[in-house]
Amino acid sequence: MSSSETAPAAELAACLAQAAAGLAAAVDDPGRVADETLQSLICNAVRLYAAKAEAGLSSPLPPRGGGASVDDVMITVSDMLHALNVQLFELSMWQAMTGHCIKSSDRIDSTV
Repeated sequence: MSSSETAPAAELAACLAQAAAGLAAAVDDPGRVADETLQSLICNAVRLYAAKAEAGLSSPLPPRGGGASVDDVMITVSDMLHALNVQLFELSMWQAMTGHCIKSSDRIDSTV
């Protein structure tokens, strides 16, 4: 990788780290982040996550969800499914047909 390719990658990494820190700081004062900005961040993070997962992402999320609570995840996922008019049954069917689901041995609540 040339130095011209390394600089933008390093700049992007620094920018993303700063954005992550900013989001963490805004949790206690959600009004600090405009709704449109948060929507854009979520949509692009989801798209990036999906691209990395399709490319073979081996460790998808931090242990125990990285500090996100079950309620945090349920609210976000429910709203995203609703925004795209996807029912939970459809998600289940998609997981069964594509194999895009967590293996039981990889679940954090697994006894295996």
